[in-house]
Amino acid sequence: MTLTRRAAVSGIVSTVALAGCGGEGGTSDAPIAVVPVTPAPAPTPSPTPTPAAPPLQSRSTLGILTLGMSVFLGDDLVGFSNPDRSAIIADNTPTRYFAKALMAARPAGRTIREVNAAVGGSFDDQTPNQYAGVAGKPYDVVILGLGMNSGSTYGVHGRGPNAAYTKERLRPLLREIKATGAVPIVCNTMHPWPEKTMPASIRSALYEGIAWPAEQETLLYGGTLAFDREANTFGSPILGEDGHGLFERAGGQAIRAGSKLRIDDRTEQNAGQNAGPNDGIVMTVTRRVGGNTVQVEPGSIQESGIFNSVVRHFDPPIDEFLVPPSTQQVQKRDWTGGGVAVDGLASYATWNGILADLAREEDVKLLDFEYRGFKWVERRGWRSVYTSTDQGVVFETYNHPQLSAQSVVYGEMMTWLAGVLDTNGLKGGFERLVGPTIV
Repeated sequence: MTLTRRAAVSGIVSTVALAGCGGEGGTSDAPIAVVPVTPAPAPTPSPTPTPAAPPLQSRSTLGILTLGMSVFLGDDLVGFSNPDRSAIIADNTPTRYFAKALMAARPAGRTIREVNAAVGGSFDDQTPNQYAGVAGKPYDVVILGLGMNSGSTYGVHGRGPNAAYTKERLRPLLREIKATGAVPIVCNTMHPWPEKTMPASIRSALYEGIAWPAEQETLLYGGTLAFDREANTFGSPILGEDGHGLFERAGGQAIRAGSKLRIDDRTEQNAGQNAGPNDGIVMTVTRRVGGNTVQVEPGSIQESGIFNSVVRHFDPPIDEFLVPPSTQQVQKRDWTGGGVAVDGLASYATWNGILADLAREEDVKLLDFEYRGFKWVERRGWRSVYTSTDQGVVFETYNHPQLSAQSVVYGEMMTWLAGVLDTNGLKGGFERLVGPTIV
């Protein structure tokens, strides 16, 4: 899985009208005036109501759509030495367990229309694009297999599809799916192999800086920058709304001698001058010159002038910003409340928590694969999730659970979910579902 990607980043209001009606009463001896009454027009026949869709459990055809990333494609369930690798993967994706259980319950009275539109390597902010490209809508159930890439430190904190941006990409998707009458189901993720998550890799993934949360954000400014090639200085001539200079604001305060600043065209403005010859150059700061200007190494600035540009803190000292720092992203604790402490990853816990908040806010069901993954690991350890041996050949992965663990963590959950559908049609709003006990 590639953890770095450059990307352009960045309630339901219900109104109830209450009508009141009043009357006047009394007695009077006055004669009652008789007023001619024009006959009322014949009432317009009410349209025949559209019959309500039958509950999911009674439908003879069920359309099931899968969106998400590679875990929901079944990637790497078995090693390359297994001669049946392709067939095993195709028949054991998480949604396949669901579909097979539904068919087994009613082999003669049900047809399953199953489409898997998940994309390997995708981040969760790309899920709406997957949905937009699918033909044959609407479906009855839409499984959103999320988290394995967006739970990384880059996916949560980075200058790409960070947590706040991705959450607000998913919110309208859930509403759109619900508007079609389908049942969307949000799936969070078990963690990748913690001991294989290196602090150096985390720092490398965040080389373009941190975007979320705001209190951890590194410098990123787009606007007017004035460059002086002779003095080797540049800065913003415009103070912020708070009256502070560019290097006095949050993120900018951390800029000091040795900091690297990269200049880029501000192409999204599509007007005025851009960075010109200074575009793409990484400049090393030698000293601060007031709150709005820095001096950089001689020869860094290619042209003097005022340009509409972007400046970012490039390859910043991540551990001065990231909470917890890269060296503490792997955490050993009791994740399930069962009294057993195992390793897990802080950024994945953060993203899974945000997905739970989103599911609750949008009143949809959440399948808690994080919990199930930890329950498996409490009994068997992480190696049993991400390694297997076939014909004496050891196969190891980082974030693709292999068949023995996947068939229980994901497979038994999805098989159980089919039983829930056949019992109550997946009715009701938000529920955190953990599935059958892992033994």
